[in-house]
Amino acid sequence: GLLDKADVKNEDPEWPAYKKYFMHGTSHHMGLDTHDYGILTEPMQANMVFTVEPGIYIPDEGFGVRLEDDVVILEKGAPFNLMKNIPIEIEEIEELMNA
Repeated sequence: GLLDKADVKNEDPEWPAYKKYFMHGTSHHMGLDTHDYGILTEPMQANMVFTVEPGIYIPDEGFGVRLEDDVVILEKGAPFNLMKNIPIEIEEIEELMNA
């Protein structure tokens, strides 16, 4: 219910309607300077590190959330998640806070 057909129909092609709630990308290269520059049109290669960071921000409600994983691209198989042991579930975080 955040967007309706009219919002999409009347959107500015330079700033699509969804950008009100999702104003950033889903990923970027990562390196020594965190936001290292990389050519996004080139295929990922082994040993490259990327963020994976979906999120949503609802300005009218003063609310936003974004989860981030940092992954290493491997020669074969799924990327290796460098953040796999960091808690993100509510119960896990509350347990740490109460410890």
